[in-house]
Amino acid sequence: MEKLKPSGIEWLRTSILEMIQEDALSLGDKLPSEKVMSERFHVSRPTLREALKLLERDSVIEAQQGKGRFVSAGAMLTIARPITKFESVSEMVRSHGYSAKTRILGFSTVPASEEVATALDLDPDSPVLRVERLRHANDEPLVYSVDWIPTHLFKNGEQREADWAGSIVTLMAEIDRRPVASTAHITATMLPDMPTKLHGLENFGPALLIEETCFAEDGTRVLFAKDYHRGSAFSFSFVRKS
Repeated sequence: MEKLKPSGIEWLRTSILEMIQEDALSLGDKLPSEKVMSERFHVSRPTLREALKLLERDSVIEAQQGKGRFVSAGAMLTIARPITKFESVSEMVRSHGYSAKTRILGFSTVPASEEVATALDLDPDSPVLRVERLRHANDEPLVYSVDWIPTHLFKNGEQREADWAGSIVTLMAEIDRRPVASTAHITATMLPDMPTKLHGLENFGPALLIEETCFAEDGTRVLFAKDYHRGSAFSFSFVRKS
């Protein structure tokens, strides 16, 4: 079987975690055999072992020579939506139980500012696509986002024909530039004055701003994003271990 891409290994890792929860396995319980798990998840044993190694590294499971693999203390610390998990804003909004709609607030090609050029490893003033959006549910704003994407990633006209109301991660996958990882900076802040006044977001309140540069599998920088998550609508978690 062909080796899974990192995103596929991450899916398998998550599936094993879900299996531990669904089968009510607790500290010290033995995991099913490699044969049983490879058949359950329809993957080869070498692929399964890659995902299991990730769980061993995170102290979720422990391998005992000649005996098998067992649930360890780290599994008791597993959280559903870790802030370190890479996912699209659309996925994150759905994971919090919202059925959100997206409003396109701005869509244009602009010269990259110094900040954007640095984030995307471009020359200053290089053309980038700027997409400004607002996700909302029941007329309540949830996430205000601004995304910058290098225009050279698109063929002629592709960006104008794309559905920018959907997931940008999915859209980038369609042009073979799917983001699979990012570096992020997180701060608590308020919305900038201009979009607040321009789009009537005075009641948005405090926000958690996630600024991230997203990378495709080959290491290409494909997206720089600023996502303001409404503080009263979202919460994020993380695990601390010694």
